[in-house]
Amino acid sequence: MASVDERMEKKGVPKAAVIENVEEFLNANKLALNEAQKKVEENFRKYKYIEASVSAQQEKILLNLPDYKNSLNIIKALSDEKDKGKESIDVSYKLAENIYSKAVVDNIDEVCLWLGASVMVAYDLEEAKQVLEKNIADIEKWNNDLNEELDFIKDQITTTEVNIAHIYNYGVLQKQKEGASSSK
Repeated sequence: MASVDERMEKKGVPKAAVIENVEEFLNANKLALNEAQKKVEENFRKYKYIEASVSAQQEKILLNLPDYKNSLNIIKALSDEKDKGKESIDVSYKLAENIYSKAVVDNIDEVCLWLGASVMVAYDLEEAKQVLEKNIADIEKWNNDLNEELDFIKDQITTTEVNIAHIYNYGVLQKQKEGASSSK
């Protein structure tokens, strides 16, 4: 399993280096102060964009989780009814917002799962339960990975904010030194 650093590097999201000595950073990268400031601020904007993108991705995958869990509960209830020896059950189902209807389900041996992309597949109860449990586990794992990535990105944002402050403070000190030397 790849670490979050490796996953983010693979996605093209580099780890932000801490700029402890601004003068050394400027010399090593052959940058003027304003160029360095622009570069670090651009990295900051990129990290914020990536953070928003990962957050949106996380929200999108979590939208399906309640439906999967609800479907799993329904399958467990059907399984319980089947174990009691029932061959049919009475159900209420939602037709539209605040409109419900009653029906008798004669075949409780199998269910149809909507897989998306206009695909619906009939499964026996145990297979459907396994499919839903796998989907739920996959979503939860993906969500954990996205949480790790968000933590990584937030660390990079914090590091970049500190770098911006270091560069700004270095610029202020340089202006003060120039002002002090010109007033002599």
